[in-house]
Amino acid sequence: MKIVLKSIFLLIISFSCFSQNNGKENLNLVFYSDCSDKIITPEFDIDIVPQSENVKILTYYIERGDWISQNTITIDLRKNDTIRIPKILFGGGNELHSQRWTYLNCNKICEGKEIDSNSNGNKRLEGVFENGKPSEIKFFRENGTLESQEIYKLGTLNKTRVNYFDEKGILTEYEIHKNRKKKTIIQTFDKNHKQTNKEVQHYYIE
Repeated sequence: MKIVLKSIFLLIISFSCFSQNNGKENLNLVFYSDCSDKIITPEFDIDIVPQSENVKILTYYIERGDWISQNTITIDLRKNDTIRIPKILFGGGNELHSQRWTYLNCNKICEGKEIDSNSNGNKRLEGVFENGKPSEIKFFRENGTLESQEIYKLGTLNKTRVNYFDEKGILTEYEIHKNRKKKTIIQTFDKNHKQTNKEVQHYYIE
């Protein structure tokens, strides 16, 4: 839970201090909300990508009722000046030091099977939720093919397994997450179930 609280706290701090980022005022970005079908003006942060002048890391923050949703994407300023804000996003409570978090579909807490789509009509995300907490989330490429699948311990942000797929929908790699006190052990396996990597992250999310 400490990581969740820290993330939400940083989210709120970033939300209130967004104007400190250099160069943002020179960007001519348009934000289009899929929830309202309108152009909106959210708060956002810009971070640089080393050795790239045009590729930036963009994090935007959206007020949804008494929640603040956020999303982080990579944009190429040479190709994209319109940012579409999807319906389903992670959100934290808008109060300082909030312990609340959830997934929202626009202003509604996600419940049951939820699907979000790209502007071309293809799936962007499909998840199964219980009172805003995910048990499974699938992410899709822009062409509609399955890219990855995250499986969670229900009621937490702890992943237990992550599957990765190629353009044909064939499993290419997967991760097994073993959550221990104050650390997470991530074992990576190839499609033949041979372990290729082992990583220890020294935090634990409840």
